[in-house]
Parts: sequence; structure tokens; C-alpha cells
Amino acid sequence: MKKILWLGIFACIVCIASCSKKRAGKPRVLVFSKTAGFVHTSIPAGVAAVQKLGAENGFDVDTTKNADIFNDDSLKNYAAVIFMSTTGDVLNNKQEIAFERYIQAGGGYVGVHAATDTEYDWGWYGRLVGAYFSSHPKPQSAKFIIKDKEFPATS
Repeated sequence: MKKILWLGIFACIVCIASCSKKRAGKPRVLVFSKTAGFVHTSIPAGVAAVQKLGAENGFDVDTTKNADIFNDDSLKNYAAVIFMSTTGDVLNNKQEIAFERYIQAGGGYVGVHAATDTEYDWGWYGRLVGAYFSSHPKPQSAKFIIKDKEFPATS
């Protein structure tokens, strides 16, 4: 009985270890900033901010406007793909399918600002991003009260 218990534990450990899909090395993210519509002037600052976050927090950052990177072999290298104010139709059908597989396999997605102004004819992406951009509201005045100036997000 004891031998069967140890054999079972060993089998579980082997199974868990062999099923791990952890990427080797530091995490890596892809910042994708292709536009096929309006080009936001804030894109370079957004890319630089992600690069700074990577340097400060131990993850690598690749940047591109080239949609050819949206294939199975390339995407599997990334923990997340960040759509940095992308606009319009930026991926072809094959690239869309590769991105869907990447997300379904556990890859991460971050959409920044105009990422909701992207791929209106691709229903899957619309469900991923949650909503599409309609228009900017007119500028609003606001007063910010920061109660905890030591908290990382408000420091």
C-alpha cells in the first residue's frame, strides 16, 4: 500500500512538471503600435513607459508596428501583448487566428486607449477588448484628491 502511495505521488509530480508551459528566462511583453487610422502622438510616450516599467520590474519589452510578428512561433515567446493605441484594421485573417490561439492558450492582452478603436469587423477581438470606441467626450474638468501619497499608483 505504501509503495502504491509513493508511486502515485511520483506520477503526480512527473505529470505536473511535464505539463508546465513556463517560458524560460525573464518574462517578455510585446508592445504593438500599428495604426491604420488616427495616429495618437502619445504612442512613443506609452512605449517608453512600458520600457521603463520593464527595466524597473524585471521583464523584457519588444516593440513593433509590424503585424507579421502575429504568428504562432513568435507569439509564444510573450507573456502578454500590449496594443498601444492601435487603430483600424491592423491584422490580416491569418494574424487574427494566430492571436486568438495565443490568447486561448493563456497569453495575456492589454489594450491601451485606442485599442478599442481597432478591428471593428473582428467580433472575437470586440469580445476580448469588451467594447469599441465611439468618440472622445469633450474635455472635462476634474479635481483629484490623493488620500495616500505613499501608495505606488499615486506616489
